[in-house]
Amino acid sequence: MSAGKNETPGHGELSPQEREAFRQRSEAIGKRLDAVKTRREPAERSAAGAVNGAAFAKAFRFAAELLVGVGVGGFIGWAIDRQLGTGPWLLVLFVMLGFAAGITNVIRSAQEEQRKQQAAQLASPSVKDDDDEDDR
Repeated sequence: MSAGKNETPGHGELSPQEREAFRQRSEAIGKRLDAVKTRREPAERSAAGAVNGAAFAKAFRFAAELLVGVGVGGFIGWAIDRQLGTGPWLLVLFVMLGFAAGITNVIRSAQEEQRKQQAAQLASPSVKDDDDEDDR
């Protein structure tokens, strides 16, 4: 091959003008993709944040119910022990009863949340399986 400016590139080769045009098109596509990503990111973050916040709120609620049960039981036991002078026995008994009540409340709340989730799943439209089309 002789070196010249008017030669056409061989099969599978790009001319300098084609390379420049390709580079410009790829930069334009990259900029458009970046713009789309920046528009979508806040919506995706807010949806993920809402889901995480709801899960955190439920976990905090369960923990609070358990702690309140133990605290109320302990306070009742301490108050009755103080009135009757029976020592730590009623305090221990009521702490255990408060723990049992707290666990019962947590289980009840978890079952309620599970029923809500099942109802939401049943209410949502089903999605057709792509594999079903291949079987026909």
